[in-house]
Amino acid sequence: MVALISQGFFLRGICGVVSEMLRPLIDILMTILLLMSMSYELIGTSIADFFGFDSYDFAPIFHEAIGMLLIILFMYHTWLNRWWLKGIFKGKYNFTRAVLSFVNVALIIDVIFLLISGVLMSKTVELVENDGLMSFARVAHMLAAYWGFVLMSFHAGLNWHIFSGMIRGKVKIRVPKILAIALSLGFVIYGAIAFMRNNLWEYMTLQNEFVFFDFDVPVIYFLLDYFCMMIMFGIFGHCVILLPRKFKS
Repeated sequence: MVALISQGFFLRGICGVVSEMLRPLIDILMTILLLMSMSYELIGTSIADFFGFDSYDFAPIFHEAIGMLLIILFMYHTWLNRWWLKGIFKGKYNFTRAVLSFVNVALIIDVIFLLISGVLMSKTVELVENDGLMSFARVAHMLAAYWGFVLMSFHAGLNWHIFSGMIRGKVKIRVPKILAIALSLGFVIYGAIAFMRNNLWEYMTLQNEFVFFDFDVPVIYFLLDYFCMMIMFGIFGHCVILLPRKFKS
């Protein structure tokens, strides 16, 4: 009996170590998949053209595949951080904890909407034949996708200190403070320009219910725009964490 209990604790310890090792890799993979899911039409079409597939059929299936993988990783990421869910109604709330909790809850709700609307729209599952419901699911999915992009980026910025703590001992590069500030300003300025150029606010407020992809623009430029927007919202989130500390000091 003692041996079984000891073995159980040993296996639990091994799983914990593996989870901690996988945590930064999962975060990086989720970032890549998020960028790919936002540019699915361009990437899917490029892959289809390269291999000679029908892009009209391949791009949506490609989007479903990376979307499901992203949601699975998000669920695993949430499970790894389940301590937060367990303590959500415990203890006192300050400004930082209130913002973190609000963004986390909003993000979970957003992903649930993404999953439900994605399944309803799925060309693989084909659950819905009603045009009205399909149209509603499409608009809901678009709304959840763009708000989800902003929330995920903001969430990453709010928790950047955790990620940086995990890699600080492994990466020896130190960026001078003045260079970090200059790079941050550059990302914010370019990200804001990209945000306006790609009409994200119109999609997020349903001023435009149809997403437009410019196939004349190389995929790498599109990815650069979204990467800089991601960094911009991440910087905003990181600033929200830093500001209360600055005021206290």
